[in-house]
Amino acid sequence: MRATRARLPLPRPIRLAAVGLTAAATLVVGACSAPEEDSTAAASMPAAESGALPATIQHAYGSTTISKQPSRVAAMGVGDADTLLALGVTPTTVAPFGDPPDRSTPWNAELLGDAEPVVLPQAAADFGSQIPNALATNPELITAIGAAPTREQYDVLTKAAPTIVRPAEYPNWQIPWDVQTTEIGRAVGLPDAAQKKIDETEKYLADVRAKHPEFAGKTAAVVSGLPTGAVSVYSAEDGRGQTLTDYGFTFPESLKPAITNGFYGEISAENLSMLNDVDVVVAVDWQGSNARLKSDPTWSKLPLVTEGRAVYLDQQVGSAMSVPTVLTLPWVADQAVGPISEAAKR
Repeated sequence: MRATRARLPLPRPIRLAAVGLTAAATLVVGACSAPEEDSTAAASMPAAESGALPATIQHAYGSTTISKQPSRVAAMGVGDADTLLALGVTPTTVAPFGDPPDRSTPWNAELLGDAEPVVLPQAAADFGSQIPNALATNPELITAIGAAPTREQYDVLTKAAPTIVRPAEYPNWQIPWDVQTTEIGRAVGLPDAAQKKIDETEKYLADVRAKHPEFAGKTAAVVSGLPTGAVSVYSAEDGRGQTLTDYGFTFPESLKPAITNGFYGEISAENLSMLNDVDVVVAVDWQGSNARLKSDPTWSKLPLVTEGRAVYLDQQVGSAMSVPTVLTLPWVADQAVGPISEAAKR
């Protein structure tokens, strides 16, 4: 059975702003105002596969039936736009991975081309504030699988267009990338194309493991430095931790007690020596955190650092790593596998 892949776009826990009933009504009215970006180009859609529609998608707030193929799809979940683009669907909106809120990234730029979907810069941290912008693009389907809308927010969206959210069996931000791909593929009438993308990605990851036998039997963990000198450490179920598992590593048993907040935990500066028993530690940057780590005398003196078993990945790679999709997984591997391999051979 495949392990759950957590899909978290930011290194720290995200609190979503709730939208009250009065605010929800305001959002529907506010959706009539057009956003700054022109989303008219965002209507690319391959023909639905034979017999794929209608489709009923079960999710955390019930079920949604898509009777006919939508011509305009608003991606409100982080990573949802990637999946749509991989399937040949240009969304009317995109929820960016982090800061800055770019609509185009190295892993999706070619597929996005000249299209300019509306950017929803706060979809992860303040989902409700982005609803008017999404509805202003006149979507016929809304995907919010890589997001955490409240029930009230979902009700606002589903009154405007069929809306799909995470499956009920997965917590917020912890939807496996293959499940997300499957659900979106079904919703746009392209289930076979979605499965093909899943198969291709699984093969890519299998090839990584085959080409790097030095990963097998080794432990690895992902951390991010904090201003206090402590580090956040991410669980095997988090997207970052799951990426290492996909490469063939295992999460160290010694760090499991440190995971105290579902998908992550904190190791104080005084206890950083806990990391010395880990074969490879990957530090993902967040707003200069890697520079702070490298200049921290306690961190710098750790055997894992002096022995070359610490790997530093930049913020863009770390953000992509946190939200695995059929587009980010190969791109992250291209950036990360080389330095991780060098560390694993130490």
